[in-house]
Amino acid sequence: MRQPAARLLGSALESEFLQAIHPIRPEGVVVRPAPRWLRALWGRETRAMTIGSTILIDPEALALERLTSLLKHELVHVRQWRQLGPVRFLSRYIRQYLVGRFGGAGHRVAYLAIDLEAEARRLAR
Repeated sequence: MRQPAARLLGSALESEFLQAIHPIRPEGVVVRPAPRWLRALWGRETRAMTIGSTILIDPEALALERLTSLLKHELVHVRQWRQLGPVRFLSRYIRQYLVGRFGGAGHRVAYLAIDLEAEARRLAR
């Protein structure tokens, strides 16, 4: 199963959201199942991961009623990757996560505090 994100989202792509992720075009973003070995590394609540313009998704998430918001969240990450580039995106993401963890926060709290995640959650609503 390898599909464009636009096909999975259909009519859920309203113009306000498309403006928020500009210049990303959802039909150019590929959604594919995450390999089993990668899913084994994810936390219990992780359902997808974005690398560049590819969204790797837990196949079970395709049946979730939250699929639309999950894909929109990941499309925001595609835009962030494009704007920042892979090195800046990853260094910012990992740095903020580690600051939270070394500051005493648990995994979930540190993850939620990452500004890239906060933006993706806000725009995916």
